[in-house]
Amino acid sequence: MGNISGILNSIGNTPLIELTHVVPDGCARVLVKLESQNPTGSMKDRMARAVVSGAVSRGALAPNGTVIEYTGGSTGTSLAFVCAAMGYHLSIVTSDAFSREKRDHMRALGADVLELTSEGGRTTKELIQRMIAKARDIVNSCV
Repeated sequence: MGNISGILNSIGNTPLIELTHVVPDGCARVLVKLESQNPTGSMKDRMARAVVSGAVSRGALAPNGTVIEYTGGSTGTSLAFVCAAMGYHLSIVTSDAFSREKRDHMRALGADVLELTSEGGRTTKELIQRMIAKARDIVNSCV
């Protein structure tokens, strides 16, 4: 598990950069964290690691368990990365309304991706409700 720990430990260990020309001298010190340096390029890697680790520590996610989520992209990619590193299955409910690249990235990281058809590529309230309902159906079929 040494390599896996290293991979997960890379989340959040992003560079801290001082911006020296944003405010007048002596006014404030401005620092920014380059979250794009997380493994998937997203600050959502932090959230995904915390959610999955929290579920494991609470006993809500058993060994060989499955994480199920509905998402449009970045969250799913981060969850796919964390689940792959920790050895969990991931089922994502998404839609063709969201980026093909993000859906492909989730699949490349090992997630099972179910795509619901949108109305003309639009993200609507009805589409999100269908995604939520489908994710719930998947959860209920696993219980």
